[in-house]
Amino acid sequence: MKGGKIAVAIAAAIALAALLYGTYWLGAYGYAMQRWPATEFKSLRFALLQSLRSVGIDFDSYGRLIAYPAKIAIACPAQTERTAVLLVIGQSNAANSGGQRFPVSSGGVAAYFDGTCQLAASPLLGASGVAGEPWSAVGDNLVAAGSFDNVVIIPAAVGGSRLSEWIGEGQLHSMLKSTVEDARKHYRITHVLWHQGEGDFSLRTSEDAYVSGFNSLARDLHGWGVTAPIYVSITSHCGDGESWSPDNPVSRAQRRLADSAEGFTAGVDSDSLLDALDRFDGCHMAGSGLTKVIDAWTEILRRK
Repeated sequence: MKGGKIAVAIAAAIALAALLYGTYWLGAYGYAMQRWPATEFKSLRFALLQSLRSVGIDFDSYGRLIAYPAKIAIACPAQTERTAVLLVIGQSNAANSGGQRFPVSSGGVAAYFDGTCQLAASPLLGASGVAGEPWSAVGDNLVAAGSFDNVVIIPAAVGGSRLSEWIGEGQLHSMLKSTVEDARKHYRITHVLWHQGEGDFSLRTSEDAYVSGFNSLARDLHGWGVTAPIYVSITSHCGDGESWSPDNPVSRAQRRLADSAEGFTAGVDSDSLLDALDRFDGCHMAGSGLTKVIDAWTEILRRK
């Protein structure tokens, strides 16, 4: 009986989340312009959070998922030379916004958050959203292929975030610093995976500004003791395709960074890899898009 009530509550929360998602972009725009539906958006978000908390789902002040039912706690695996530790940062397509969840079968993939580990499974604590993500399946593929004995995922991606929020006085800068400092008490980060750019394309961030900002982020990561290579994804496409072209300032900046050989390397080129049917809303990855991205990241990260 209790399980039935929980299922009903979760279904209601999901329905409310769908309503929130449907007004999110209007709400974000309205908030910036100080007109409808900014106030309604705030009220709806508050109602959603209250509903989710009643069934064990919660978020922090950055919008990151910090509690979710049925997470399986495990002992954090000891790091060896055959352990990959992936710090995942960026916006929604790096977070829990995918249209499908993929099962993880190897048992060798852990999700690290706030000093604890869970068996990796969507949605991941530490990132925004409550839907699917590619990283658990990427880790599963790498372990199954024998590239690593264990993969530890450290999620820190926040939907809608712009590069400026990750650097300097940006609101996510201190969050990233605390995430890295906490993780380094237990692990040496071996890979930094950056999947972001859609927000900066919509803001018309210039090529040079994006390169300069990202170099600032890299300097901060190095200052916090992260010496791992930074994998820069080529990603800028979201929403209205009529105003987008593959040769735009953000994607040019990302290619410049990936080709600079200054601690950066190329991540997945989702702009080229995904077609219209791979995005369920013109922006976020459907199951087919996630499958393509999972395979591409697996190929990039596997040991040759």
